[in-house]
Amino acid sequence: MKRVLLVLSIILPLSAFAQTQKASLTRVGDEMKVEADIQLTQDMLKGIKAFILTPQITDGENVVKLSPIGMYSKDKFYPNLSAYGFEGKEGEKAYAKKDLPTVVSVNESVPYSRWMDGARLELVHEYEGCCGDSGVEEVDEIAKYVEKCIEFTPTFRPMDPEKMKKVETLTGEAIIDFPVNSVTLNDTYHNNTEELGKITNSIDQVKSADKAEILSVLLLGTASPEGRYSVNERLSEGRTKAVYDYVVAKYDFPDGIIKCESEPENWAGLRKYIDESSFKNKDAMLSIIDGSLEPDAKEAKLRNSANWGTVRKKCLPYLRTTTYTISYKTINYEATETKVDLAYAEMQKGNYEKAAQYLATADEDAEAEFARGTLAGINKDWRSATYHFKNAYEGGIEEARAYYEEVSRYQYMNNCDKCCNN
Repeated sequence: MKRVLLVLSIILPLSAFAQTQKASLTRVGDEMKVEADIQLTQDMLKGIKAFILTPQITDGENVVKLSPIGMYSKDKFYPNLSAYGFEGKEGEKAYAKKDLPTVVSVNESVPYSRWMDGARLELVHEYEGCCGDSGVEEVDEIAKYVEKCIEFTPTFRPMDPEKMKKVETLTGEAIIDFPVNSVTLNDTYHNNTEELGKITNSIDQVKSADKAEILSVLLLGTASPEGRYSVNERLSEGRTKAVYDYVVAKYDFPDGIIKCESEPENWAGLRKYIDESSFKNKDAMLSIIDGSLEPDAKEAKLRNSANWGTVRKKCLPYLRTTTYTISYKTINYEATETKVDLAYAEMQKGNYEKAAQYLATADEDAEAEFARGTLAGINKDWRSATYHFKNAYEGGIEEARAYYEEVSRYQYMNNCDKCCNN
């Protein structure tokens, strides 16, 4: 119904009607979002008491009304807005003519229903005139919503490389021979070539491992408890340093990766040998080792023990060793981050079954759930994708929210078999 002014009997020009800018209907997850900027002019109130603009979503049968915008020409006419839901509460969009803003922004969301696919956003113009004249002056269609097919472009999130690794150690023992009282290393002396090779071969083995990172190489040199302690201390330090220099020269590691320590006399090794022996007097020998005597006094007392000759021949030479411990980081195939990373790699190659196998044993954390949602999206399994992306978003991955909102539209679409699977 058009507004008719009883005295003048004319219809106001179109310029008196509300004009809108950037009006839109947008699906955001389970909600329909309405945005619009509505221009207001004082001409809307020319010759009338009140003017009401009400945005509404409708398909012709169903209607959802949004918050109205009310205007009144004089303060005494504010009560005329009560029939449209105005109660004078804070937040109402109700304006006197003298305070009328130029633009009023509408920004509201309502629950989405399937009938809203194809619905239009309308702006209903109503007025309260003089002498009981009132009604709907205009109904403008200012936007329309048509459900789009799901647009899914996968994202393969980078994993934290540190969480994909674990620290492991590789240990071994080499018996490096030196001439008597010498700390000069000859790599061809006796069996030194093979023994030094144990150290370098172990380092090379770790270096060649997939994505392995050597953290440290510790060389621990020991001497046997034979002879004066002060001499053994000097020899163990010098000989360990000689092996250290040999290894350092072989590799271009950063400073501090290769380290060396020395132990003047290997009493622990001697004790283990005697404890595991069948010597009849081993308890007495162990009592000397475990006692409080100084190292030189212990060694002198043991020399007088039966079986010392056997100890010198079969044990002491093997206590002059260099123990090496290689600490390194390597890929941890049990870590969820590793499984997710491998799954992404398989997705990119199109090996979706293999990707699913990796994710089947991953944890239920946000990163794994994001990857599961990605795989489900690639396979157009929108129900699963919705479930997993929701978990990922609730688990703290903000990026998952947009994916959740996109793929969750499947359950509201008309003709879903056609639209969702194209």
